[in-house]
Amino acid sequence: SGRAAGGWGNKSSKIKAIRDLRGAIRTIRHHGLRVAKFCRVEVLIQTARRMSQISMSSVLQAEDAVRLPSCVNSLGEYLTISGDNIRESGGDAVAAYAFSSLEQYIPFYLMQSARIMAGGARPITMNGIESLDRTGSVLYRDLKGATGFEGSFWDEGAAAESFEGSAVFVSLMELTMGDLEDFYRENPGRFSDKDYALMFQFSGPRRRGDSRRFNLLKSKLKTERRGG
Repeated sequence: SGRAAGGWGNKSSKIKAIRDLRGAIRTIRHHGLRVAKFCRVEVLIQTARRMSQISMSSVLQAEDAVRLPSCVNSLGEYLTISGDNIRESGGDAVAAYAFSSLEQYIPFYLMQSARIMAGGARPITMNGIESLDRTGSVLYRDLKGATGFEGSFWDEGAAAESFEGSAVFVSLMELTMGDLEDFYRENPGRFSDKDYALMFQFSGPRRRGDSRRFNLLKSKLKTERRGG
């Protein structure tokens, strides 16, 4: 009976050890998920904070040269350093989650900056428009570099589509009114009517804003489609 008791004791301790291990794994998973969510929120906040400073940068009014807003360089450095730190501390899976979808968020924030400038809050020069365009190229490169690890959720197709969309939107700011009308004729569904209306009322380096031109063109195209 002593053997039986001893055998039972060993079995009981093994079961307890297994239960403890499962409990520890659940705890690690629970806290790991919390850490991953915290890292993701932190990355999004820091990205949004820096991107929101673009429209306030004086380089967008520069006449002499094309320069990047300092917040853009700051964001590039942040993405690289935070990516390395998260991977070292939490592993590739946590870093992949923390950086997921940034290839769509960053172009969205860049388009928001263009909308703010087109809204007439502050003037913008040709060098300033070129600065916005370069900002997209630089951040694409920096983000791709920061997410170039095994298991990353980087989506090349989504990144190309999003960054190209923001680049085209920014480029509308440098067109003449005639070229803007031609672009709308050929791409009426590329951007929302609200965005097009904003671009038509925007007075930029090569055009004087006139929202009536958009309304007239829109009505004309509608009539042509009915006639056709």
